Amino acid sequence: MKVLLIGKFPPGQGGISSRSFWLCHALAAHDIYFDIVTIVPTLYRSETTGKLPNKIRLRQITIEEEPPWFIPGGGLWIERLVSAALDLANDQMPGLIEANYLVPYGFAAFTISRMLGVPLLIRHAGSDLAKLYNWKPAQRALESLIIKADFIVSTPDAVSQLPERTNSANSLVFLPRYAPDPQAFSPVGISPSPFCLLFAGKINYYWKLKALDTLLESFRLRQDWRLKMVADGKGREDFESEIKKHGLSQRITRRSFISPDQMPSLLSEATAVWAVEREGGISNFSNIVWETLSVGRPCLVSPSTVNHPDTDLLRDSPLLLVVDPEDPASVADALDKAALMNKVEPPGGLVENFDKYIEATASLYFEAKRSNKVRE
Repeated sequence: MKVLLIGKFPPGQGGISSRSFWLCHALAAHDIYFDIVTIVPTLYRSETTGKLPNKIRLRQITIEEEPPWFIPGGGLWIERLVSAALDLANDQMPGLIEANYLVPYGFAAFTISRMLGVPLLIRHAGSDLAKLYNWKPAQRALESLIIKADFIVSTPDAVSQLPERTNSANSLVFLPRYAPDPQAFSPVGISPSPFCLLFAGKINYYWKLKALDTLLESFRLRQDWRLKMVADGKGREDFESEIKKHGLSQRITRRSFISPDQMPSLLSEATAVWAVEREGGISNFSNIVWETLSVGRPCLVSPSTVNHPDTDLLRDSPLLLVVDPEDPASVADALDKAALMNKVEPPGGLVENFDKYIEATASLYFEAKRSNKVRE
């Protein structure tokens, strides 16, 4: 089976890109082939994509490719995505078109789906619903896109954000949430660097939502700790100014993004990992929480993470250290606990959870292809 995926993918960075990378790897073992078209943003990209199996073909559209000048102007992103996807589909007709983000990928995928007469599956994210769907100038278009999709993959806590007619208009599907591949994310016997906290992610203009300001305050209470950042983004300069203001420049190092297949060893080398977030528009938590515990390292999280229904498997693990995003002292105490942890086993059930996640997704793909369901 061939899936034509229009969406976020490495070397573009973010949780969706990483999740799609590992999902495509795993599904390739189920005789599912992928043609992928993605836009690679200059500021949020790694140097490499990572190793891909031969069942995956990737077409990258870079920001540097300037379109012809025209009025009223624009990047022609949907048109570029459609053209690149049609080139790939010309070699072998896909059985399913998928988009993993609404803008601009969902609209490009919808166009290709109707051009080719192939079913469309859309996975929304949290950010595109919380930000873009609630933006009035685009809301009507996004509402119609969601309703017209042949399959929409959502989560129980996000359904209330979707258009009211979604349940009756199309096949609303709940899949198990992302689970890390236990063959990639597992304890490997690497001795962690002492007193090294890792933050990996985007430093966007909203970096305070990741409670990085509280983290800096906590470092003034724990002079022996250092922070390793694998991060970049629009908020980088503001955050670097904050680091200097706290006098922490010598204890914090930063490098740009890495490919997803480098993440397991990066997590294993840290004493602990920072995944604390203040409450956002949609209840969720980072993929890194699962990945960190899978390699047997402590992970600092906020109360909203342990209160999320999807953390049932992880909640009782001593590796999950809950802190108050507003309280530097609680962070400092968690760092003390992390420094004392030597060998702690990952939570049980991770392998079974991963198997359910992959099998449910593969079943949906084959069901969608068999249905040949394309809405008018």
